[in-house]
Amino acid sequence: MKTTHTHHIIPKHMGGTDDSSNLKELTVKQHATAHKKLYKKHGKWEDKIAWQMLSGQITNYQAKQQVRRLANLGNTNFAGHTHTDRYKRQLSIMMIERRKKNKNMGNFDKHSTKTKEKIAESLKGNKNKLGKKGPNKKPYKGKYTWLMGKNNPAKRPEVREKLRQAALNRKRVMFSS
Repeated sequence: MKTTHTHHIIPKHMGGTDDSSNLKELTVKQHATAHKKLYKKHGKWEDKIAWQMLSGQITNYQAKQQVRRLANLGNTNFAGHTHTDRYKRQLSIMMIERRKKNKNMGNFDKHSTKTKEKIAESLKGNKNKLGKKGPNKKPYKGKYTWLMGKNNPAKRPEVREKLRQAALNRKRVMFSS
């Protein structure tokens, strides 16, 4: 089992290569210290993340998250640009054609009773603990239980009427303009 790490003397993010003259075998502790020194000297975030990960301050997963976040921070490839009117028309035509070919695109019908029976039949021998209601048979007692059942404000008649009126008003505004 290998107990050392291969360290790039000039890191790849600073233009270093995989040549043997640029590689050095170090212990994990030495490797962390090397990246700490590089970070203090040059201030590159890549070295800081490598140092933190190698020294056990952050996990590998956290390091990958930070790399993704920081790598995209300065990405301004499409900033301030919009599609041309010609491209928008072409895209619109393309989507219309796709919808003609696939009638169900974006619109999914509910299962018929026969299909529901077939699904239920296929799940009868299912030994999976999740089943219909998930792993717990007990009702959910989390943060939003007030939304469930009779406590849900949207189930009270006066609230339902207000919601219905708001929906009608939105429709009137949409179709009047």
